[in-house]
Amino acid sequence: MRRLVVGWIAALMLLSLSAPVLAHAVLVESAPEDGARLDSPPAEAVLRFNEPVRPVSVTLIGPGGVTLPLPAPAAGDGALRVALPGGLAVGTHILSYRVSSADGHPVAGSLLFGIGAEPERPVELGGATPPATLLAAAAVRALHYGSLLAAVGGGLFLVLVAGRWSPLNRRLRPGLCLGVGAAALVALLNAGLAGAVLEGAPLSALAGASPWIAGLTSTAGPSALLALLSLIAVALGLALEERGTAGRVLLVAGAVGAALALAMTGHAATAEPRWLSVPLVALHGLAVAFWIGSFWPLAMLLRTEPPTESLRLVRRFSAIAVPAVAVLLLAGAGLSVLQIADPRSILTTAYGQIWTGKIVCALALLGLAAVNRWRLTPRLETMGAEGAARLRASVHTEMVVAALVVLFTAGLGTTPPPRTQAAPVFAEKPAGFSTAVVARGRMAIVTVTPATPGANRVEMRLTGPDGAPVDALEASAELALPAAGIEGITRPLPKLAPGVYAADGVILPVAGSWAVRLDALVSDFEKVPFRATVLVGR
Repeated sequence: MRRLVVGWIAALMLLSLSAPVLAHAVLVESAPEDGARLDSPPAEAVLRFNEPVRPVSVTLIGPGGVTLPLPAPAAGDGALRVALPGGLAVGTHILSYRVSSADGHPVAGSLLFGIGAEPERPVELGGATPPATLLAAAAVRALHYGSLLAAVGGGLFLVLVAGRWSPLNRRLRPGLCLGVGAAALVALLNAGLAGAVLEGAPLSALAGASPWIAGLTSTAGPSALLALLSLIAVALGLALEERGTAGRVLLVAGAVGAALALAMTGHAATAEPRWLSVPLVALHGLAVAFWIGSFWPLAMLLRTEPPTESLRLVRRFSAIAVPAVAVLLLAGAGLSVLQIADPRSILTTAYGQIWTGKIVCALALLGLAAVNRWRLTPRLETMGAEGAARLRASVHTEMVVAALVVLFTAGLGTTPPPRTQAAPVFAEKPAGFSTAVVARGRMAIVTVTPATPGANRVEMRLTGPDGAPVDALEASAELALPAAGIEGITRPLPKLAPGVYAADGVILPVAGSWAVRLDALVSDFEKVPFRATVLVGR
């Protein structure tokens, strides 16, 4: 059994090592585009994602590997705007970014653009999170789940099973207090390691403040804060449990708060519809907390209490466990439907494989529970101490299997669910050509789609020196291909949104390097001309 457990743990950790690399937010658009050749330096870089993100770090590396200073990026509505320094040198520039997606997972990447030259892509851009950090984060995440649920679930056992005046409570209370303290320390460490993963930092960086700030300002921060408040409520509840109703209320409130803390970060933070996913996670967590939190108290009472008292408490636990398991199964099934968009992905994705492992262990746990209820519990009455010993051994086995369930759950938390991969955003983005042009302090992002002979869409996104959209009185585009004897094709660009002007159905009859002139009348007395070259061809 020990070798089997070690093998499962090692396999899960190896799966978790690669999970954070699979980002949940997706970069859908950038200006400049990756690989773009610009005639003049852009005033800013814009990274647009498919969901809101929080910037962790943005770095600009110029020709020769020189790191250039950048101001703090501005984020909003899924767009990250970074003002670039003036006077960028001719050559290849690398803009490396690292952001936190809405579910708290890191998204990292780099884009290259050349000024006055084609960009040269280096062999390795770097920036990967060290494997030791990923392994430690996966292990501590599992410890966080297990310790938090066991600590608050033990409090539920005192309230729902043992009862206020049970002498068992006094024997359980010191161990539960120790568990609460350990869970609080692990919750803090989990937030720090989450920040280290976001920053791609080594474990040694935890000696500084940066990973802790990154973790606490991500979605892991509010979750850790609520978990700590819940553990404080449980600690107070344990101290006041014998004195009145307030202690029991605090124990229940702590368990509910811990369940809600699990719903504040991870995949539940972005699963739609939120009005359904968040309650499902909370109900699932609450039921699991009662089940896992009851293992140690059950083992203790089977060792210390007389057979008659053990039988009474075990039957009371069993009566409550049946509806709790029903809630657990229904909530778990609902969450599985939300996260796994296509049943076929169970066999074809890492998430589906880890989910399968969790389900197998959960079914084994249900099987053990059924044996305990229908076979071993009745033997308490007929076999006395021997029956208690057999039931206690079964409970110990349940603890091992439950630990595997927690490990698989931690693996699911670091692996993108199939719903995030069912419809890749890039698949919806048509092929085309885009470039950024700067004139008189304004920047125009010019996009021609699909940039092939025939009907095309010509779009201009106009921004000012501060990055804000510029509303022009009117805008127009002129496209010409002198090498083929094609004079300028002029089309007005109607305004579609603040700073966005576009025209559909612009016919570009042949492939080639088309010269584009865009005129934006920004006031009654100022017209800003932008000139660019657009490559049209298959």
